[in-house]
Amino acid sequence: MTRPLDPRLAAAASFVNPGAVVADIGTDHAYLPLFLLENGIARFAVASDINRGPLERAKENAEKAGMTSRMRFVLTDGLTGLEPERDGVDHILICGMGGELIARILGESAYTRRPGVRLILGPMSSPEELRLWLAENGFRIAEEKLAESAGKRYAVLLAEYDGVRRSFTPCELLLGRANIENNEPLFRGFARDWLKRINTRIEGRRRGGLPTEEDEALRDEILTLPSMKDDCGSTGG
Repeated sequence: MTRPLDPRLAAAASFVNPGAVVADIGTDHAYLPLFLLENGIARFAVASDINRGPLERAKENAEKAGMTSRMRFVLTDGLTGLEPERDGVDHILICGMGGELIARILGESAYTRRPGVRLILGPMSSPEELRLWLAENGFRIAEEKLAESAGKRYAVLLAEYDGVRRSFTPCELLLGRANIENNEPLFRGFARDWLKRINTRIEGRRRGGLPTEEDEALRDEILTLPSMKDDCGSTGG
C-alpha cells in the first residue's frame, strides 16, 4: 500500500466518485492516483508530469503497488497531448500548483468543458485568481473543502463546466463562497491567515505611499463575516 495522503490530497480524494477514471496533472510521486486505485475509488488513472524525474518516480511507485496495468503515464505540460478521451477520463485533478497556473492549464484544454467532467483543484497560492477565472469562464464551483497541511491551510475546489458566468465579491473570491457558507472548523483560522497577509500588504503599501483602499475594503468585508465578528479587527493566530 502507498503512504497515507496528507490532508490536502485527502480532501481532493474525497471529491472523487466511485468508479472514476482520473487524470492527475503534475502527479509527482503519483500518491493521489495510487491511493484512489488501491482503495477501490478509481478504476483507472492517467498520471502526467512536465518533468521526467517525477514521472519516473511515479512509475516506480506504481510498480511497487502492482498498479501499472491500471495506469498510463504521460510526459507533458498540463493537459496538452494527454488525450483524456482515449481513457474516458471523467475526473481531472490538479493539486500543488498556483491558482494562475491551474487556470492556464484548464483554459488550454477544451476537454475540461465536457459534460460530466469533474475538476478537482488544489491551488497552493492565488486561489482568488483561480476562482475568478472559473467564474468568468462558465465553471460552477460546486463545493470546497479546507485542509491543513504543514501548518498551513488550503482550499480544495470541486468545479464543473455549465457555461454560466458568475460574479463574486472580493471576499468570496479570496476565501471561497462555499467555505464562507460552510463555516467549517478550519475556516476561522483560514480567514485569519488571509487577514494577516492583507494587513501586511496594507502596511507595505502605506510605507510606499501607495493607495490601500481596496485592501482595506477587503479586510473589512472579511471582518464582517459571522465567524469573524468577535475578532474586533484582531488578526492574531
